[in-house]
Amino acid sequence: MRCFRFRALLILLALLITMAGSGIPAVASSQNPINVTLLFFNDIHGHLSPFKIRTDSGKKEVGGIARMATLIETIRTENRIKNIRTFVLIAGDILQGTPMSTVFRGRPDVECFNAMGVDAMTVGNHEFDFGLQNFMDLKKQAKFPFISSNIVVKATNKLLCAPYVSLNVTDEIPVTIIGATTKSLLTTTKFENVKSVDVLDPVQTVANAFEAVKDRGPVILLSHSEHNTDRAIAAAVPELTAVIGGHDQILLSPFRKVGEVPIFQAFEKGKYLGRIDLAIDPISKKASLVSNSYLPVTADIEADAQIDDIIAGYRVDLDTRFKEVIGDSKVFLDAERERIRYEETNLGNFVADLVREHSGARIALINGGGLRASIDSGPITLEDAYKAMPFANEIVIVELTGVEVKQALTRSIMGTREDEDGGFLQVSGIRFKVRGKVIDKVEVGLKKEPLRPKQIYRVAIPDFLASGGDGYKLFVGKPAEYTGLPLRELIVDTIRSRKVIESRVDGRIVRIGN
Repeated sequence: MRCFRFRALLILLALLITMAGSGIPAVASSQNPINVTLLFFNDIHGHLSPFKIRTDSGKKEVGGIARMATLIETIRTENRIKNIRTFVLIAGDILQGTPMSTVFRGRPDVECFNAMGVDAMTVGNHEFDFGLQNFMDLKKQAKFPFISSNIVVKATNKLLCAPYVSLNVTDEIPVTIIGATTKSLLTTTKFENVKSVDVLDPVQTVANAFEAVKDRGPVILLSHSEHNTDRAIAAAVPELTAVIGGHDQILLSPFRKVGEVPIFQAFEKGKYLGRIDLAIDPISKKASLVSNSYLPVTADIEADAQIDDIIAGYRVDLDTRFKEVIGDSKVFLDAERERIRYEETNLGNFVADLVREHSGARIALINGGGLRASIDSGPITLEDAYKAMPFANEIVIVELTGVEVKQALTRSIMGTREDEDGGFLQVSGIRFKVRGKVIDKVEVGLKKEPLRPKQIYRVAIPDFLASGGDGYKLFVGKPAEYTGLPLRELIVDTIRSRKVIESRVDGRIVRIGN
C-alpha cells in the first residue's frame, strides 16, 4: 500500500512538473471560467418611446426603452439561473432629439435608466446641451455613475467625473469600465455650456487609467469618441478586453478588431441592444470573448410596465401641447443624416430660407447637424417640429467678407458622405459648385451676382455656429448681432402661419465629379 501511494505521488509530481513546463497553471484545470454578460446601447437621443422608420416595404415601428428593459430583464433572469452576472452600459448621448428629452432636459431619461438598473454611462457631448448645471443635476439624479477619463474642470484641472468604475463579478474579480468622451464636445456643444471644462486626449487618459486598474481583472473601454479614436485607443492599449463605442451612430456588425481588441457599437436611438458574453479565467483574471450579438428592439417585444408608467407620466404633460397639428406638408421634408450632412435637402432649404428672410440678412448658413429628423408629408405636429429642430438656437447676424464666406463654405464641404459631418452647411441667398474639396462659381442673390472677395455681406447663422461650433473658428470673435429670434420657434410660427409647406431642392449646392 505504501509503495502504491509512493508511486501515485511520483506520477502526480511528474504531471505537475510537465504542466509547469508547458506554461499551464497547475490548478487552472480545477477551476471553471467565470462568465459575465455586458449589455449596451448608445446615442439614444431621447428616444424613450417607440418610433417608426422608413423601409423598402413601408414603415415599421422600432425602439422603445420599455421594450429594451424587457429584453434586459429577460437576459438577467436567464443569467441568474446560471449564476452569471449581467451589467448594463450606456455609451453616451442620452439627450436631445425628442420633445420629451428637450422639454424635461433629460430627467425622464435618467429616471428610466435608474429603473432599468443601468450600471454605468460614459459622458457624451450632448449631455451638456442644457448647460453644465443641468448636467450636474442629471449626474446627481442618476443611481449609476457618469464616467469619463478626459473631461476636466479648467479652474482646477480635476476630472469632472470618475475616470472608471469597477463592477464586481466576484468578491475578488471586477470588470473595470473606463470612460472616454469625444474632443468634439468643445465644438459640437454651445460654447457657454462647456466654457468651464476642457477635454484631454482620450488615448492618453485611457492608457493612464488602464495602468491603474489592469491587474484587477478585465478592462472595457466605454467610449463616446468616434470609431477612429476608438481604434487609436485600442492600438495604444492592446490589452483592453473590448471597446464599446458611440457617437458615430453606426452598427458595427460584425464587430471590428484592432489587434486582438474587438470594437462594438450598437447604432442609435435604442434600435438595438448590444450583447457581449465573456469568460474570465479565475487565475489570470483575463477575459475572452465567447459570443456577441445585436438584439433588435421591435414591436413584438412586450413593454416593461414600470418603464411604460414612467414615460406615460411625462407624456401627460406633453400630449396636449405636442400633438397639436400646426400645418401640413405637401412633400417629405428630408433631414436624413446621410443627405442633410452632405448635400442640399428641401428641409435644409426651408429652414435656411426662413432664417434669411426673417433676419434681413443677405445670406443664411445653417449647420446640417442642427436638423435632427425628417418631417413626413401630411399633417405636421408641434412634436414633429421639435424633433426636426431640438436645439434652442438663436439667430445671429455677422458681417463677413466674400473671402470669409468662401472660407466657411470650404469648411462645410470637407467631409465625405460617410463622415456625416454635422458642420455641412445648408444655405440660402447663395449658390455654388463643389469640385472635390474646392468651392467653385459662388453666386449671391436672385440675380446670381458673383461673390466679391472684399465686399461685406450680412450673414445669418445660429448662435451655435457664432460661438465656433462644429469647428467654425472663423466666426469666433466676430461682432455679432443677436436677434433674439429663436430658430425653433421661427420654424413653428412659420408652419402655423403658412398652414401648407412645400419646399424643394433647387440646385443651390451642386457637387461635380462625385
